Amino acid sequence: MLSLILIVSVLHGQSRLEKAKEYKDNYQYANALALYTDLYENRTPRKTNDVRDIAHCYLMMNDLKSAQDWLSRINSLSVYTADDVKNYAFALKSMGYYDDAVVQFRKLAEVFPEKAEKVPEWIDECYDAQDWIKKPSSWRVKNAENLNSENSDFGLMPYKNGYIFSSDRKIPGKNYSGDEIFGWTGNPYLKLYSINYLEEDYTGSNPKYVEVINSNFHNGPGTFDNRTGEIYYTITTLKKEKLDVEINNDPTEFEITPETESYVNRLEIFSAKLVDGNWKDVKPFIFNNSDNYSVGHPAISNDGTILYFSSDMAGGFGQSDIWYSVRQSNGEWGKPVNAGDHINTEGKEGFPVIDEKGVLYFSSDGLPGMGGLDIFRAMGEKGNWSAPENLRFPMNSPKDDFSPYFIDGGVKGYLSSNRDGGRGEDDIYYFSKELVIVGITKTILPNNSIVPLEDVTVIVENKTKNKTTSGLSDDEGMFAQAAKCGEQFEITGTKIGYFVQSKELDAICTSNNDTLFVELILDKIVENKSYVLENIYYDYNKWNIRSDASVELDKLVKILVENPEIDIELGSHTDARGTFKYNEDLSQKRAESAVAYIISKGIDADRITAKGYGEYKLRNECADGFDCSEDAHQLNRRTEFTVTKIRTKN
Repeated sequence: MLSLILIVSVLHGQSRLEKAKEYKDNYQYANALALYTDLYENRTPRKTNDVRDIAHCYLMMNDLKSAQDWLSRINSLSVYTADDVKNYAFALKSMGYYDDAVVQFRKLAEVFPEKAEKVPEWIDECYDAQDWIKKPSSWRVKNAENLNSENSDFGLMPYKNGYIFSSDRKIPGKNYSGDEIFGWTGNPYLKLYSINYLEEDYTGSNPKYVEVINSNFHNGPGTFDNRTGEIYYTITTLKKEKLDVEINNDPTEFEITPETESYVNRLEIFSAKLVDGNWKDVKPFIFNNSDNYSVGHPAISNDGTILYFSSDMAGGFGQSDIWYSVRQSNGEWGKPVNAGDHINTEGKEGFPVIDEKGVLYFSSDGLPGMGGLDIFRAMGEKGNWSAPENLRFPMNSPKDDFSPYFIDGGVKGYLSSNRDGGRGEDDIYYFSKELVIVGITKTILPNNSIVPLEDVTVIVENKTKNKTTSGLSDDEGMFAQAAKCGEQFEITGTKIGYFVQSKELDAICTSNNDTLFVELILDKIVENKSYVLENIYYDYNKWNIRSDASVELDKLVKILVENPEIDIELGSHTDARGTFKYNEDLSQKRAESAVAYIISKGIDADRITAKGYGEYKLRNECADGFDCSEDAHQLNRRTEFTVTKIRTKN
């Protein structure tokens, strides 16, 4: 389904071998496979080329398991070629058998050193893929099984008020004639289907066949411009041309028929405009050139001024490249320009997508990946791009992964893949961002340095789900907890001999973040040590508890609740302005007022005493007779608590 160029050659021959070769040259692999398999089972002696052709058919049909089985037969013999070993290695890689793939890549380098230039890169890709699987990214990927069929479904994109995608599913109740079946797969041709809505567990009605814009052959993928009501989509057209075609690859029966009459399938981009609920003005992209090359997989920029697409036109870097065209002042599209070698390779690049932030997503088998097509993203526009970033596992897999579509600010969406475990050949998958809360517990040493604190019991309360989990921080004070976007948490650290520390955390997601960091600093409980309560203020010559002070005193209430083994003295201090007697009386009243507030919150009165120190314990030299700033005086006006007793916990 993912090849850009489909060549259909109409050949004539009498033998089963010639007919099988004809089917293979037509890219009718399902038909060719049946004949090659029959030949292999019934010919004496059996031919190595039959095995090779069977393996090739399975490869092109994306049946990698069967391809691997047949390629292994060739590689167990002494007649294998460099291509046989290379194909076997890449089949193993695309199956996720990375260690076995490395063995074959090394064999390729040893036996065919002239073909080994990229072997070190391919081996590194296998090791990287194994690491990515062991340490997956924060995306969760799930098959949208209620939307998918037993055939291919892919390329989900917004369309009107719903979505559109490509599928070669069979329409219930329809009888298909031979020319409505694609010989490559044995399935119907790809058509565009629409649905009105989509959710993680789709339970809607059957997708609707889009009548007007579907042609007789393959259709899709497509993209819809909500600003203008235009759809841009891919169709397949047939072009007749003369080709030199090898009738038989078997060297024992080699012959060439020159100038064989053939048909070449070319991809083209068409557009149509939605007017009053109907499609109007269906027209081809001005740079379609089906006599010479294909263009397909359209994607339009958010402002509608740049059309990105994939093509094998001359001037590219590989088998197919990402190109772009800029809309001119007259509304027409400008001459296509290659997106450059930051994006394009000697391999295949296709399925470009532009998200709501202007980020380019595309698929490539030429950039370092896990196997098959991997999804990459790059920042920029036109021909200026950052280095592509592989989305890694589980957004990517050893198989083909392509056509991502992001919603809700980039934290969820859909992609297409033929990865293992799907319902059909290509399936649509739902993905969503999952966050990891990474925390560290620390404490403060007497010299005021802050160091990690191990074996802290960390309690994570998920307030959204009303669920609580707990565990111990490790020897570096680290702990981790999975989270979903939008969830709210309270995270508490407890350890005997330390004050309990708590923090609230909202799991806010963006497309770029996957980790939330939290730091819990637990003070060691030291008898007769004083701790300052910040931001407790009183009105002039007053001792009633203001609303802003109550917020801070509530924190002390929480400390006492969380640390029931301690008793405290609450001390109030003034600056040196005023008489000793006045300051002592005022501070005592303020301390008693604060203690009364704390007792009113349920704290046992036996656990807390009030003490007014007036100006007797100044923290600086701002005594009577010294000229000090207001900030210096403020440093002396404070409320502290001192741990007077630590009881042993039962």
